[in-house]
Amino acid sequence: MTSQHRCCSAETLILLTSVADAGRELSKSRGRKPSQMKLEKGRGKRTLLFLALLLSATAIVGYIVTQPPKPLGVGGIAPDFELKAVGPNGLTGEMVKLSSFRGRVVFLEFMESWCEYCRAVAPAVESIREDYEAKGVVFISVAGTHQGADAQSTAAFIRESGTQWTYVLDSDNKIFSKYNVEATPSIFILDRNGVIVSMFGGIKASQVMTAALDSALEV
Repeated sequence: MTSQHRCCSAETLILLTSVADAGRELSKSRGRKPSQMKLEKGRGKRTLLFLALLLSATAIVGYIVTQPPKPLGVGGIAPDFELKAVGPNGLTGEMVKLSSFRGRVVFLEFMESWCEYCRAVAPAVESIREDYEAKGVVFISVAGTHQGADAQSTAAFIRESGTQWTYVLDSDNKIFSKYNVEATPSIFILDRNGVIVSMFGGIKASQVMTAALDSALEV
């Protein structure tokens, strides 16, 4: 049982106790003058109504806060991040913040320096990069550090693949977890508002990627 459930149970107990107290007050009103009884009866009804409404509101809030978060997918807002940039010679000293590109379509790739599929898809991405950067698209690769990957191995990947877009290092793989990335490469296309409009994994042909970008640019 979570702390949220315990919190909701305690509040419910307090409210039920208050309801009982209100009932005892109504019982005490017997034998009093009619005018006083009528006045106190009205107060008692209002108290019971208020407590009933408060109890319902508490139950609704308790239900909402205990619901699991919606899974990340198409139509959701891409989680923001700010990571260190990596270039052909290693860390550059610059920071890249995803939300700073709001207003532009983003091609967001998750990759690992040892991933052969990432190496295989790189030429296809590079073949479309220049044309789509001219249309305002931002290309970013988030490099993971699983299986010993690091800034230096990522830099070697950039040199060997000859890619010209932005790479950032997810040093503790927290961003991989936020995006639920379990395999690389994983690609997310974000519209100008940071909404995920397309997502796919594995090796994809240039036509698949350009179609997804064209769709995002039309929004």
